Amino acid sequence: INKAWKTLENEETRNKCMDVIEEARARTDHMINEKRKKLKREGKDGRVDEDEPGNYKHAVYVMTMKLFADMERKRRDLEQRDMEERKRKREQEIEKEEKATIEKEWQKNFEESRQSRVNSWKAFQAGGSGSTKNKNKKVRSSFKPPKHKAESR
Repeated sequence: INKAWKTLENEETRNKCMDVIEEARARTDHMINEKRKKLKREGKDGRVDEDEPGNYKHAVYVMTMKLFADMERKRRDLEQRDMEERKRKREQEIEKEEKATIEKEWQKNFEESRQSRVNSWKAFQAGGSGSTKNKNKKVRSSFKPPKHKAESR
């Protein structure tokens, strides 16, 4: 009740509420006119239930509640969409930060292992390459596959 009172005290929100009520009255009047036209087309009496003041007031009340419920549903949907958008952005930021830390760590490890790679390459160029060829030849010459025997029938 306190929230409703504060809503009505605020001039801007009060005007919005009054606009909703006016729209509900307009829609109800339009609905009643459509019912009358339909009854006249069918050849029946042009009297509808909403002609009585109590029923008219109830129809306006129902339409007003429907409009307020629609407004609330839209507000909640927008709020939920905004929340999901913020959550998605936050997850992207976290993912970006994780990628940055992984990349930084990889660069650090790459720089630390650089000297060992350079030394290995220099050792390879200095003459380690000739000895590996001789070892490979010895290993290859020691293995001899069996000779092929033709099938006889």
